[in-house]
Amino acid sequence: MVAGIVVTHGSLGDELLRTAGLIIGDVAHCVAVSNEGKTPKAVCAEIESVIESLDGIPCMVFIDFVGGSCSFATLSVERTDGGLSILSGVNLPMILAFLNKRDKVSFEELPDAVLERSQESLQILDPSKI
Repeated sequence: MVAGIVVTHGSLGDELLRTAGLIIGDVAHCVAVSNEGKTPKAVCAEIESVIESLDGIPCMVFIDFVGGSCSFATLSVERTDGGLSILSGVNLPMILAFLNKRDKVSFEELPDAVLERSQESLQILDPSKI
């Protein structure tokens, strides 16, 4: 099992996990962390607390975008055991891919598999070609 932490502005992380749960069902070992009303230091402390509570379970952290307070807080988290991977640009296909693949793909291969699926979902759709 690989755990997931979704670190976002506002309630985006909560909503992504809630929606993924409606589609897939089980979102166990996944937690949303919001920056709303918190300093980057407080967000960092919350992420560290969640990681500590996982008791060594490998973890992927999803952030909304690079350069914001969520990414700065996440990048400040102590990473000593190598069991942490960080992906930016979180979206629903990324979360769904993570949930579908986290028990089937090795932790080392999981970030690339999740990122690939997420990128495949980004398209300009032309209704005349559907």
